[in-house]
Amino acid sequence: MTYNDRDARYRQGSGQRTGSSRPHSQGSRGRVPSQGTYHGPRGTRQRPSSSRLSSGPGYPLRARSINFQSGRARRLSTNRRLLILAALALIILILLIVGISSCVRGCSSEQQTTEANPVDARVAAGVDEDLTKRFASELDRDEKLASIAAHANEYENQGLLELALAQPDAIDFVAAYPEAEKTAQPYDDEVSEGTVPQLYCWDERWGNVDYAGSPLALTGSGPTSLSMAYMALTGKGDRTPADFAQAITDAEMASGDSLMSGSFLGDSLKDYGLTCSTYTSNEENLVQVLDTGTYLLVEAAADTLTDSAHWIVLVTEDSDGSLVVYDPTSPEVSSHTWDPATIAGVGDTLYAISAAEADDTAE
Repeated sequence: MTYNDRDARYRQGSGQRTGSSRPHSQGSRGRVPSQGTYHGPRGTRQRPSSSRLSSGPGYPLRARSINFQSGRARRLSTNRRLLILAALALIILILLIVGISSCVRGCSSEQQTTEANPVDARVAAGVDEDLTKRFASELDRDEKLASIAAHANEYENQGLLELALAQPDAIDFVAAYPEAEKTAQPYDDEVSEGTVPQLYCWDERWGNVDYAGSPLALTGSGPTSLSMAYMALTGKGDRTPADFAQAITDAEMASGDSLMSGSFLGDSLKDYGLTCSTYTSNEENLVQVLDTGTYLLVEAAADTLTDSAHWIVLVTEDSDGSLVVYDPTSPEVSSHTWDPATIAGVGDTLYAISAAEADDTAE
């Protein structure tokens, strides 16, 4: 069968006219269903369904958003975002700094807490080996001494630690020193003329006061000895060691090995109703001057009565010829009488302190 025969048969089957030679107009064609099957040259096929709607000849329509925002508005929006980002960055930076600082403090605190004295853990870290060993041998003796040892690194002046070790009577003072007020308090004990009160440099009423660059508890033997003599001669307690320490400092005489120049006794005592005479220190002068009812101040050299140079008060001669000595740095020295020859050898000069006559104190 030829192609023309197939074409003619196809047209007959579809009901179309074949005899006319006029070409078919477009409008006379059969409408092809948009869905379902259709018959084509190659048989019957299923027509694919289309989800996209056609609006006729041409390109299909597409949805498109239109930005009505002006250029200035866009710039403002961009700047706002940049400011927000900058603020967030600043907040993050601050948080990082705070976090790092906290970590450093925490680590430092932890390190201080975990540090231990290699010689004895009961003594604070940083205390030298010799002082640690001295503490270690005494810690079981006193609970407060153990507390001092544990907080030894809180004391700027190591002399206070040595004072606590050397003088059991000073332990309470040293234990309280870090938190104590560094001011003087009045002397409120009873005072009687002719009776020398026994005072010590580390008394809490004046020991915390600074004198000659250190606590008076360590440096105040001169002012304390002078205060004892003043109270016995005047019967008044209004001039404490702290008061005399200030007077000596103002006179620029807080000097020498014992931190009070003997010149202060000769030049300034009349302001306090006292007078001073000096004698060469020997046994004969010592006994004769004490018999006149005065009190003697002596600057004891280092390694005589104690390791350090300091001032003492010779109070009186006992019935057996021995001497009563009040040492403001040592209860041990003050606890017994002394041979006059021994005391005469501890210093070069005797300073005899007595009450001034009325004419001497008149202006």
